Amino acid sequence: MTVTTSTTPWETAGQIARQGDSRVDLADPAAGLVRSGGDHLLGVDLRGPPAAGRLVDHWIRGSDLVAIYEPADPRRLRVTAMWRSLEPLGTAWELVVSSQTGLVESDSAIAVRCDVAAGDPLIGRIDHGRLAWAPLPQASLPSDAACLLLRRGAETIFVAVHPAEPHRLVLHRDGDRLRLDCWLFSTTIEKGVLLRSRVLAAVGGAGETAWAESLFAAFAASPPPLTT
Repeated sequence: MTVTTSTTPWETAGQIARQGDSRVDLADPAAGLVRSGGDHLLGVDLRGPPAAGRLVDHWIRGSDLVAIYEPADPRRLRVTAMWRSLEPLGTAWELVVSSQTGLVESDSAIAVRCDVAAGDPLIGRIDHGRLAWAPLPQASLPSDAACLLLRRGAETIFVAVHPAEPHRLVLHRDGDRLRLDCWLFSTTIEKGVLLRSRVLAAVGGAGETAWAESLFAAFAASPPPLTT
C-alpha cells in the first residue's frame, strides 16, 4: 500500500521514495537515505541481506515515510522504520525505529547505519546538558559518545541518537569511508512490548558545531512520537 498526501516532501514511484537529491529504496532498508554524492544516512540493518527481510507495508503521511519489515530470522521481529523530513531545518531527517516480536522473548538489537565519505570527525559527549567535542580516538568510540560530527570541506554531517534512549555507537573505517553503527534496543524484547528509538542525521555547512548543538538540543527536548 502507498498513500501520499498533497503536502509531503517525498515523491514516490513504486518502492522508491525521493526527496531532493536523496532517495530511499524501501526494498533495501540498510541502504537508508542515499544522497547524490554517495553518502548513505539512516539505514536500518535488519541483520541479513535485503532478501532475508520482507517489506510488509509502506505509506507516506505528511513528512513521514513509513515502512514495516519482518526480518526472516529466528527472532520473529516486526520492525517499523519512519524516515521523517525535518523542515524547515534544512537537510535533516529523523529516523524512528520500533520493534516487536511474536515470541515470548527475543533478541531486540537493531543497528541504524550511516556510511559516508570520510572527513575530519569530532565526537560529542554530553557534559552538564551540553555537547562537548573531542577528536576521534584512535582505537574505538568511548562508551559515552552521544553523536558524531564529520567535517568535509564545505559540508558537515551530523548524526546523533536521542540521549534519553539506550544506545551504543560503533565506528568502522574502510579506506576513504566511515561507517557509523548506532546500536539500539540493548535489552531482550518480550511479546506484547514495543521498543522505540530515534536517530537524527543532518547535513550543514562547513564546520558548523553551533548548528549541530542547536539541532541536538531541539532533538533532545522533543517529545517521543506516539505512533508510526
